[in-house]
Amino acid sequence: NSYKAFAYQHHTQSIQQLAYLEIDDLFETLKANSLDLALAIEHESDFQRDFNLNRKNEITQQLDNQFYQYFVTAGVVKLLKLYVLDNDFTLLNTSSEGIKTETDSQIICPELSKSALERHGSEKLQTISRTCLYKGQPVFAVVVPFGGLSPKGYIQVITDLPYSLKKIEQSLAMPIQINSLSKDLIYQSYNWESMLKNDNCLIVNLPISSNDNQPMMHISLLSDMTTFNQEVRGHRNWIMALALITTALIIFIVLFVLQKSTIPPLAKIHDALEKIHLSSQAKNTDSRLLFEQLLEQIIKLRHKVKNHFSVMLLDLTHFKKVNSEHGELIGDLLLLEVEHRLGATLRESDLISWVGTDTPGHKLSPTGTKTQYRATIARLGGDEFGLLLPSAESEEQAKVVAQRIVKTLNEPFHIKDHEIHIKCRIGISMYPAHGEDEKILIRNADKAMYQAKLHHQTVFVFDSIAVN
Repeated sequence: NSYKAFAYQHHTQSIQQLAYLEIDDLFETLKANSLDLALAIEHESDFQRDFNLNRKNEITQQLDNQFYQYFVTAGVVKLLKLYVLDNDFTLLNTSSEGIKTETDSQIICPELSKSALERHGSEKLQTISRTCLYKGQPVFAVVVPFGGLSPKGYIQVITDLPYSLKKIEQSLAMPIQINSLSKDLIYQSYNWESMLKNDNCLIVNLPISSNDNQPMMHISLLSDMTTFNQEVRGHRNWIMALALITTALIIFIVLFVLQKSTIPPLAKIHDALEKIHLSSQAKNTDSRLLFEQLLEQIIKLRHKVKNHFSVMLLDLTHFKKVNSEHGELIGDLLLLEVEHRLGATLRESDLISWVGTDTPGHKLSPTGTKTQYRATIARLGGDEFGLLLPSAESEEQAKVVAQRIVKTLNEPFHIKDHEIHIKCRIGISMYPAHGEDEKILIRNADKAMYQAKLHHQTVFVFDSIAVN
């Protein structure tokens, strides 16, 4: 028993160290995503004009629009509030969307604005961030200057901190539970309760503090110690048991480092996406992350040979009406059937080929042929799908495929004695003409899809002039 307690203690410390390293990475990712969101606001031509003309209502509307853009709808961040401040950090505009404050003049996490105001010289050009509590809710605040080397003002982004930190559930492959300081449940893994009944379960606690070392919330992890306990019972010699557990810990750390430093092969990402499509408990965030990883890797490969490819975002219309009239079960079955039709359309398209075997304009290789990468479908959130077409190398080819998709989705769906009619909108962006990294390509496809809605079209290719 004394050896078991000793081993449990060291195992707990190892998990805590790995978890805090992962949390640090998530903080950096959240800061980068908040920066990207603020820069996207700044680069909108309407924002610059409205700011210069002090059009407060128009600026507020542009801040509100961000709550319906890719970063939020695809679950990259959970946006709580947006502010625009002048160079003296006086509040100019507040988003009406998001968390409600007692007054419009109240700023969440005012400590960050105070710290930013005390900076001098080139420090004012830097992006700064901090964590804090608002009415017991942990939040993450980022201040980003806009206006170039002579800032005209600042954009402050407020996001939900627990929403971003719950991603350690995937990276550590452990069930997690997040609680507020008042012990209210914020998030819990679906298998937490069932695993907690296991006598071989080890609970690892992670206190999370703010920048000024004030407690903010508690994260708990569950580690399955079944294998370890079986080894202890099977080996009476405590020296051998200690050697085994030490070796196991070293292997665990080495595998973790290798996993963090090695880029997943494209085929592995494809297979993971296909498993997610077949799973009834698939999470949209899993699919979106894998979709972005795949797009990132294809960009790296295409950059070497200067080839083009297309990215599509597809949004179903009238889907909420289907849920309200027929129920969420029918809605879920409809989404599965939509994904099935999308897959069939891409497999049958003359314009899609698998790089490494066919050339653009030829049929797909036979089923089972192993290649570097192929056309990919991922459900990004709600009724939104992402499509990656590596061999649709021109706008014309992408449009032909998109029109085929529109045609097949316009045909009626027959689900459990219900005949359902839906339509869709498709936005297209091309690499490298419309962006040379995955986030810009996805955002521009999202803008193209919005333009399709404005112009009452089903398919729209990104056009920076039309968008601006």
